[in-house]
Amino acid sequence: MALAELLATIPYVVWHGVGIDEDKDESVILRIPFRAELANYVGSFHAGALYTLAETAAGVIADRALPAGKAFILLRDANINYTRRPEGDVRAHAELDMQSAEQACQDFSKAARADIAVSVTMTDDAETQVFAGTFNYALRPRKT
Repeated sequence: MALAELLATIPYVVWHGVGIDEDKDESVILRIPFRAELANYVGSFHAGALYTLAETAAGVIADRALPAGKAFILLRDANINYTRRPEGDVRAHAELDMQSAEQACQDFSKAARADIAVSVTMTDDAETQVFAGTFNYALRPRKT
């Protein structure tokens, strides 16, 4: 399934207006345009909207760690830093570390479970980094 089709199946992501700027096998750049419904009380992006974008990008990449259909992902935890208040739209860049992906595949083959960490950085319209985080996922077998 194409990434746009996948994102369209998740109503929460659709409501946020998550779009795709770049989609490669090993990385994605997703974006959310700023709008009033996503603002906090001071008029900038709500932290929850930023988290949603970052976790969505990380989840896409974690899901790609194993061949399609073999596993599902469960978020274990996240270590996040909001580094600056964003100006304008935001973009989250998540990239698959190939060494980590290979290790996850080996672990999954041996034990039908694995873990993978995905790092995400986020920038605003001024190309200023506004968020950095790591999302840790458990990979578990799909029931047939």
